Formats: sequence, C-alpha cells, structure tokens
Amino acid sequence: MIAELSRWVLAQCPNARDLTRDELSRYQAKHPIHGWVVPFEYQADRFDLQVVLLQDFPWEKPRVYCTEKFQFMQFPHVEKDGAFCLYPPGTEHNPLNPKGLIWDAIKEATRLIVASYDDAFISDFADEFDSYWSKTEGGRNIVSLLSPGGNSRRVSLWRSIADYHLADDDAALENWLRNRFPGNKKNYSFTTAVHIVLKRPILPSEYPKSGAEILRFLQELAPESIKLLEDAAVTVDDKVTVSFEGRTDDGPVFFAVEVMPPVKQGMKTGRRPDMVQKGFRPGKVPIHIRMKRLFGGNKVERHETMRADPSWIHGRDTPAVAPLFNKRVLMIGAGSLGSEVALLLAKTGVGSITLVDPELLDYPNVGRHMLGVTQVRRFKAKSLAEKLAGDFPHMRSIKYFAEDWQSLYGKRPEVFHNTDLIVSTVGSWVAEGMLNQVARNEADFPPAIYGWAEPFSVAGHAVLIGSNGPCLACGMDKLGTALQTVCEWDTETTRKQPHCGASFQPYGPVSLSGVAALVAKATTEALLGEVQPGTEAVYWASKEEIAGQGGCFTLDFLNCFSDVPEFGGRRKFQWRQKGDCVFCGEA
Repeated sequence: MIAELSRWVLAQCPNARDLTRDELSRYQAKHPIHGWVVPFEYQADRFDLQVVLLQDFPWEKPRVYCTEKFQFMQFPHVEKDGAFCLYPPGTEHNPLNPKGLIWDAIKEATRLIVASYDDAFISDFADEFDSYWSKTEGGRNIVSLLSPGGNSRRVSLWRSIADYHLADDDAALENWLRNRFPGNKKNYSFTTAVHIVLKRPILPSEYPKSGAEILRFLQELAPESIKLLEDAAVTVDDKVTVSFEGRTDDGPVFFAVEVMPPVKQGMKTGRRPDMVQKGFRPGKVPIHIRMKRLFGGNKVERHETMRADPSWIHGRDTPAVAPLFNKRVLMIGAGSLGSEVALLLAKTGVGSITLVDPELLDYPNVGRHMLGVTQVRRFKAKSLAEKLAGDFPHMRSIKYFAEDWQSLYGKRPEVFHNTDLIVSTVGSWVAEGMLNQVARNEADFPPAIYGWAEPFSVAGHAVLIGSNGPCLACGMDKLGTALQTVCEWDTETTRKQPHCGASFQPYGPVSLSGVAALVAKATTEALLGEVQPGTEAVYWASKEEIAGQGGCFTLDFLNCFSDVPEFGGRRKFQWRQKGDCVFCGEA
C-alpha cells in the first residue's frame, strides 16, 4: 500500500519527494513508516511540508511538520513535537480512504500557513489558552473554587503538601476541605492570594519569568489590579500567589503563578536573610520598596489551575447552574428512589440538600440503593449525606436527620419552612398524607413534589403540589392509592417474605433509574419555576417491558393518547382538584 500511496502523492504534487531515512528518523519516537516532503509557496515564501505516516496509519491520521518556520509556542496550532494541530481533539476520520487522509492533511496544513499571515492569527493563543499554558518544574496544581465572572479581588489560599486550593473566602474554603477530607481534624491555616481578572489571556511571549514581568503585562491588561497587589503586599513577606482569569469568546480561562521570595545570591537556603524586610524595622518597609522587592527580578513558577467551582463542574459554565446552586431542597426519604434522586440533584448543581430518613441500610437494600455494603447497618440519611459531601464538597450545605419527618417537624419546624422545595419519595400514605395535611394547614409551607414508582418500576409519577389548588389527596383514594395509573396487572405485584405480613416490590436499579430521572427532572423544573403547582409528570417503559412483567396499559392512560404509547416516554398532565377532597375540597 505504501508504494502505491507514494506514487499517488508524487503524481499529485510533482515537486514532492520521499523523505530520506535520516529525515524520517527525526520522528522515530512516533514510529514512522513513510513520509514525503511537499513544497508549498505563498506570497513568495516557500514551505517544505513534511507529511509523515505512522505505524497505525490509516487508523491514525498523517502528521504534518514544518519545523523550519513553525515552532511550538511561537505560532498557535503547533504541538510540542512540532506537528501542526490540524483537527480538533476527537475528530473522526475514514480509515478506508488513505489517499483522502493524506490529501486532507496537506490541504489543512496549507490553510493553516495562509492563516498565519493574518495579524489576528496570534489571538488563537488566547482563544485556546489551555493548550499552551503549562506549569514549570517547580509549579503546582491549583484546585480553584473561585467563582468566574467577578472582579479582581483578594482570595483565600491553602497550601497542602500536594496541591494548592483557592476559594473566594475562608468560609468557602473551610467548608470544601471539611467535606472533601472528613477524617482530617486539623485546623487549617489559610493565607491570602490575589485573583486578577484580565481583558484577555496572556500570550506565550508574555508568560512571566520574573515578578517585574507580571507588573509589565498588568499595565496593559488590568492596570487597576496593581493597587490590589500593593495592598496585598503589605502583609506578604515571602512568596506571592497570583491567580488570573482571562476572558475569551468561549468563556473564561484560569491560570496562576507564584512569585518566589527575593534571595541574596550565593546564600544557602537555610541561611537566607529576609530580603523584603532587610534594612527596615518590622512593618516599616515603604510600599514602593516592598513592591520592588516582591515583584522585581524574582523567579516565577507557573501553576496549572484545575477548576472545581460549581459553575464548571455542573455544566461547564452554562447559565442554569447558578440559580440551582442557590436553591435548598429538603428530601424526605433516602431509600432506593430517594438516594438516586439526591445524587442526580447534587450532580445537577442544587447547592443545599437536607436528608430526612429514620432507617438503617440493610443488605437487601444494596442492590438498588446508591450506597453499598460498607454502609450496611448505618443510617441511610447520614451515610448518604457523607457521600454527597465527599463527592461534591463545593455544595453549600449537606445536612441529615436520622429520624422520621413527623418527629423532626415537631421539634424543628423551621427546617421545613427554610427550604425552597420538599421532595418526598417515602411511598407511604400515612407519612405523605400527613405531610399533605400539614402543608394545607401551615401558612407559607413550601411546595412539595411527591414521587413514586408503580409496580416493577415500569412507570413512575412526580406531582408538584403547592399551597393553593389541588392537594396530593385529590388524586388518591382513602388508602393513598393513585386514582390514575399507567399500568394494570393480572397477577400479584408484591412478593412475600417469611415474616409476619412482610412483602416487597421486586424491581432492579435499571428500571428504577427512569423513575429517579423523572423525579429529579421535575424537581429542577420546579426549582427554576418552569412548571406550576398542580402538574404531574409521568414516566413509563415500553409496552414490551410492561408486558414482560405481566402488565398492560390501563384504559384511562390509553385514552390520553391518539395512538398507543408503546415505546415508552414521559408526559405532563394536570393534577385536578377534587371537589369532595377532605383536605382541600372546601377551599
């Protein structure tokens, strides 16, 4: 195949030639199998493109080099080994068309060269900043909890042995660390760092090697921030950590540096004098001298910033995250359905979750619960709260109460009133009927979502109930069974256990996931004001799956559709108020 491809390339590009063995050996680390020199001219300039096929070609795309003219960090879209970065990461290609792959690589390389003649081309360094910025040998990883889009400001810093951590204030940083490292009982000691918002990310030619070079690019990109550095310098006697946020059309980029303390050349590390304070009494160094000493020829280490703020984790800076992060949800029930809903809400970005459940986790729960065997014989609410706090330490609040909601409400009703939404997944009419009654009798009681699964979890419901309009009981009979269901059954849907009156619903985690997603989706929509009280969301599996469990659609459910909803789906219905409802009928 190589010989045929070579004849084809030489025919398409008459001035091309095969790479010599010595020329090909330059790329030995990439395991090359063949290559060509393909000349290209533009505006009287000649470029000798080296097109290289690697051993996995055509499953791996050709690489194109022009190292005489294009070097890493001098031009954008050039990789560390000198190859042109021709395609976005993850771009697929057709390995059955090797000639097309070679020709496309040559064409894209020439297009990149032509683009480089435009002065605006260099701005690609800023737009793709993360591809070029890297930490120096002494640099660290910084876990950043900083909120994007704000102003330049002083922030809190914790230096651990491994990483640095940044947050907007001490309280946010303390909360994150306590959640992330729950077994650590030490008292954290925080220092001050500075976060500076720039008009744009800096270019490679502006990457600082000294403190003075930082001040130099700040004069252009954020001159007002120099006063912020001067204020911070008053309390700094050694190294200074500076975080930056550069704005691009595709969102912000974060990076950081550390300006090392000034040292007297030739002195051993343990004997170095305090070069910031030298010559002055403590606290009496004039600010202009402190700045000159802290931001002079001092060495600068570049750090890599890893964003861990809620806006990035829960949606890569999508606008819906911030409203959810400020919301509070009280969850009654941390069982199989409740635990999965809580996890989905935490992943979605709900900032505060309180869990209420009196039960211990037992072995039969494990197969369809978010918790595992290591948490057996522990309170579900406590273990679930600890897991969510550890997995999402940036959340504003994760609380739990290992008791039933009635007991908690009797002692601390403010827990219920100081929330934006209650989500109940206990599936007990005694518990939920009473909650429905309290909600009708208490002024300013928050709205509630009641979620439950039908037998075998092949269908599920989530109904939003407010302080006015229909209540939960409007859609239930006197025993708390829903009046409208998706499925009906010819056989018994519960399984008995060898205990007096004990039975259970047989369903697994896969079927339950559809119901959990329904309840979580209904919850986020309610929190964002996208649905009104009196709305019921319904999920159902396919007709085939329902039939496989011995069930079928009810006639009432089928009457809601112009055709049979046989492939499964979701739909919203109105939860109608019942005139003779004992809870709200007279209202």
